[in-house]
Amino acid sequence: MRTNEPVPDISSLYRLPYSKNDNPNGWIEVTTDCNLRCPGCYRGCNREDSVALHQPVGKIKEEILEMHRIRNCQIISLSGGEPLLYPDLLEVISFIRTNGMHPFVHTNGILLTPERLKEMKIAGLAGIIIRVDSLSRSRAVKEEDLNTLRQRYGEMVYALKGIHLTLLCVVDRDNLPEIGSIIQWSLANERLIDFITFIPIRQVRFKKDEPIDSSKWVYTEDICREVYKLIPDIKYASFLGSRLESSSIRWLQAPWVVLNKKILGYPGPKFVESFQMLHHLIRGKYAYKFGKDRNYLNILQVLILGLFIKSFRTISWNFLLEILRNPIFLFRKATLQLLCYIIPPASVNGLEDECDGCPDAMLYKGQLVPSCALEEIKLFGKSIENKMI
Repeated sequence: MRTNEPVPDISSLYRLPYSKNDNPNGWIEVTTDCNLRCPGCYRGCNREDSVALHQPVGKIKEEILEMHRIRNCQIISLSGGEPLLYPDLLEVISFIRTNGMHPFVHTNGILLTPERLKEMKIAGLAGIIIRVDSLSRSRAVKEEDLNTLRQRYGEMVYALKGIHLTLLCVVDRDNLPEIGSIIQWSLANERLIDFITFIPIRQVRFKKDEPIDSSKWVYTEDICREVYKLIPDIKYASFLGSRLESSSIRWLQAPWVVLNKKILGYPGPKFVESFQMLHHLIRGKYAYKFGKDRNYLNILQVLILGLFIKSFRTISWNFLLEILRNPIFLFRKATLQLLCYIIPPASVNGLEDECDGCPDAMLYKGQLVPSCALEEIKLFGKSIENKMI
């Protein structure tokens, strides 16, 4: 990254090696039913003409196997709609695990209880992605106020051990200045959370003549600058680009190691590259997540990594300083957290763009299509301008 520049230079980043046929994630939507009406929903669940439909469990299993065949994926993401409304969810989770993949569930968390979570873990749940933001909950509350809810979900997941947790926040001009409070909460609760993801709001056209209101949209630069205010030494490591724009960043990631509410350092591009290459060499697949269950590192692991990766020497030194200040940290594990921005693609010179190596592609009529463009493809045969994820 350039000095004093919040937006990273693409040449300083590692391009994640994902492709259409070798990708860590397979996206499956089990239902169009939802118990929220979020503005800008890319599946149209907030519309009056929305139809709630559960996919047949047999069809879902066929899609899972096809995803595994053509994507070589490590995980299957179950989305919707709201997956917790799907009556055969446990059967689907178990089927994914039985077939050698890791089931992840995307949810708004409203129906999530310790009992439901335990049932899913017994069935084979590996990770859960929970959307919490003021756009979906209430414009009357601040993101900082919602940290109480994030805490409740984090404690619930942590109590069962071994479940990977991502907290997702959709961002517009109104709540952009508040995202720092989410990051601060994540650092203060490193034992609870693995990934923090921000997604700018966009808009799907369900009719060609629907007007587009982009007045509250935010972009990569906006999020980078806001995070820079909180973490001026942040170092980004990896990205996914655009199919049509050579220098555009669609997915941007910054891993860091945190202990005792402090960032010890940033693993950097070489670590991400080494991890992905070794994972593919040993397991035959690229990875969506770093750890087997949670993203933990003990002091010995950090010291060993420091022998081979320069960025880990700073992390090793800072870890040792924490141990010197308080010897109990010798027996504690640091958390490898990942900050991720997912920027929805848009039109480029009249052509509809896509994320290059999109992890969230799904099957439609036997073809892989971006999940955020599905409704436009269904209605018009192709995606049209200005979509939202």
